[in-house]
Amino acid sequence: MTRPESSLPEQAPPATDGPANDLPAKRARYFVPRQRSKLRRWITANTQKTGRRIGRLLFDAEGHPRAFLRSLLFDAYQRPRPGLAGVIFKEPGRPRRPFANWLTGSDATLPPLVAGLPFPPPSVGRRSVVVVIENSAAPAAPLLRRLARDHAVLVLVLNGEPSGDAALVGDGVALVPVPVAGARAPRAVLLDALAFRVHEDRPLFAVTVGLATIDAADALEQRNIPVVAVIGAADADPARHETLGPALELALARASALVFPTAATREAALASMPRFAARRRLVAAQAPLEAGAAHVLAIGREIGEELDAELSLILATEPERLEMLDIPRENDPPGDLTVAQKLEWLIADWRRKALLKRHPNRPPLRRPYSGFHPLIYAEHHPVACFDQRRYPLSHWIERGRPAGPWALPVFGPLPGPRASRLKSALHGHFFYPDLLPELLDRLEVNASRPDLFLTTDTPAKADEMRAMTAGYAGAVQIDVVPNLGRDIGPFLTGLRDALAGGGYDVFFHVHGKKTKGRRRAIGDPWRQFLWENLIGGAHPMLDTVLARLEVSPEVGLVHPEDSHLVNWARNDRIVQELREDLGLTEPLGTYVDFPVGNMFAVRPAALRSFLALGLEWEDYPAEPIPDDGTLMHGLERLLPMAVRQAGFSTLAVRVPGTDWD
Repeated sequence: MTRPESSLPEQAPPATDGPANDLPAKRARYFVPRQRSKLRRWITANTQKTGRRIGRLLFDAEGHPRAFLRSLLFDAYQRPRPGLAGVIFKEPGRPRRPFANWLTGSDATLPPLVAGLPFPPPSVGRRSVVVVIENSAAPAAPLLRRLARDHAVLVLVLNGEPSGDAALVGDGVALVPVPVAGARAPRAVLLDALAFRVHEDRPLFAVTVGLATIDAADALEQRNIPVVAVIGAADADPARHETLGPALELALARASALVFPTAATREAALASMPRFAARRRLVAAQAPLEAGAAHVLAIGREIGEELDAELSLILATEPERLEMLDIPRENDPPGDLTVAQKLEWLIADWRRKALLKRHPNRPPLRRPYSGFHPLIYAEHHPVACFDQRRYPLSHWIERGRPAGPWALPVFGPLPGPRASRLKSALHGHFFYPDLLPELLDRLEVNASRPDLFLTTDTPAKADEMRAMTAGYAGAVQIDVVPNLGRDIGPFLTGLRDALAGGGYDVFFHVHGKKTKGRRRAIGDPWRQFLWENLIGGAHPMLDTVLARLEVSPEVGLVHPEDSHLVNWARNDRIVQELREDLGLTEPLGTYVDFPVGNMFAVRPAALRSFLALGLEWEDYPAEPIPDDGTLMHGLERLLPMAVRQAGFSTLAVRVPGTDWD
C-alpha cells in the first residue's frame, strides 16, 4: 500500500481572525484546463473503437480471455507466466480491467491441489494454530507440545515424512506431510492452496520455522492469517547474508512478527536492512523452539487477538453506523454477505493492500462507517495503518475516537415535520426546469417553507418555472442568469446581494442535476440521493437540517454524507490559486471531505471569504467546460475549509439506507 512520505498533523485548528477586507484580491483570471482538441477527441474515439474490436477477438462475451490468450499469458492455475505479470497486473494483486473478472475465479483452481492431503477435521472448542516447517517437525517438538496445551495444532511438513514425527501425534499434534518437490503445481501455487485451505479453519495465528518457509508465511499473510516467523540461528548468520538476504527481507516485509534467536542477530538484521528499523514485533527469544516456546506462543496470541479485535471492536461500537455496508454495491465480494462478513472482508482487503504496498484507494473504497473517513485517518496515522496494517476504523475506535479531519459529526432525520424559527431561503438552479416539480414535492414533506430563489438561463424556462411555483406557500423570485459557472455562478454571483444582505439565517443550495449522454445513469440517482438527504422524501430533511442549525449556532455548513471517498483529483492548480485568494491556511491532505455534488445548507456568514472574492460572470469559464479542474470544481472542494476559516464547523446529514452509484 502506498504510504505518504510524511504524516500530516493530527488536526489543523481553524483560523477565525481577520475581517473579509483583509483577504487578498482575486486574480485577473483563474486557471482553466485546456479542452481536448477535435483531433484529439477523434483519435480517442477511434482508438477506443479499435480497442473494443480487438477486445472482442481476445475476450469472449463474459469478459474471459479466449483459450489462445489464456495459454499465452497464464499457466494452468491462472497465474501469469514468467515475465508477463506486468501485462496482467497494474500493481501486485490488482489485475488490469480486462482480466479482473476472470481472475476472481482463480481460487477455484486451488482446492483440488490439496484435496488428497490428510487434513484433520476442524477442531471444536479450541482455536487452531498452524505451523509450517521443512522436512521434519522433530526440531520444533517442544514448541508444538507447548502450543498443543491450549490450541489445536496443525503442522504442515513441507517435503517431510510423517513416520519420524509419530510421537507428536500422540501429544495432540496433527501432521500433514506436503510433498512440495514432487507436486505437479509450482511451489508458490501449492503454498497458496495450503493457505487457502487452512484459512477455512480460521486459525488464530501461524508459525513458520526458518527462512526456508518464509514463502509460506507470505502466502498465509495474504490470506489474512497473521504469522510469527521464527528465524533460526543459521538463518541469521551474517556469513550467509548474501544467500539468505532476500528471504530475510521478505520476512521483515510480510510476517506480522519475527522471533530472532538472539538480540545480536536481530540488530544485525536491522543494520543490514535499516528501512525496517521502526517496525513492531521484532523480538529476541533464546531457543524459540525449545525454552523460548512460551515467548513464541505469547506473541502469536497477541497478533491473532489483535486481528480478532479489529472486527469485534467495530461491531461493538455503535454498529448502527455500519448501515452503509448493508447497501449492495458493484464491488462487493461475491455472495449474500452480512454486514459483519462485509466488514471482515474490508479488513482483510486493507491488510492485503498494506502487505503488498498497494495504493489504498484502488479500486475506490467507500465509507464503511457513518461519520468516519478511513483514508484521511490513515494518512494522519501512517505507521499504524500502513506499516502495521491496522484497519483505520478499528484503530480510531481503539484510541477513543479522537477528533480530527477524519471525523465529521453526522445526524439523522427528525421523527416528523417541524417548522423552524430560522429565516431560511433556498436557491435552486435549473438548467433543466422539468426537475423543479420533484423539488417542490420534496419540499411539501416539510413544515418549513423557505423563500425560493430560482435561477435558469432563458426567459422561456423562467416562464415555465413561474407556472410551476404559482401555488407555493412562500416568496418566490425567479431570475434569468448567464449560462456560466454551472450552479455556483448563479449562487455566488447571481445571489450575492441576497447572501450578503443579512435577511436570512440559512441558505439551502441545490440544482437540477441531470448528467446526460453516456453517464446519464449517474445524474438521476445522484440528484435523488442529495435531495432525499437535504430536502426530504421519506423524511422531512429540510426541517431536520434547520432544527440542528437552530440549536447549534457554531455550525456553518451542513451537507449530505456521501459514501464516496474523494481526493483533489485534477484540481491542484485551481485549488492553489483559490487558497491564495481566499487566505486559506489549513494544510491539504490527499483526500478531502466536502459536499460532493455541491448541494448544502450554509449560514451566509460562513461564506465570508467566498463572497469577498467578488466573482463576476466573466470569471467563470465558458461552456462547454472540462469535467474537472475548473473554478467551480475548486470552490466546491474548498467550501468546508472556507467555512472553518470563518470560525464555523461543518456537519453531515444522512438518511439511513440511501446511496448512489
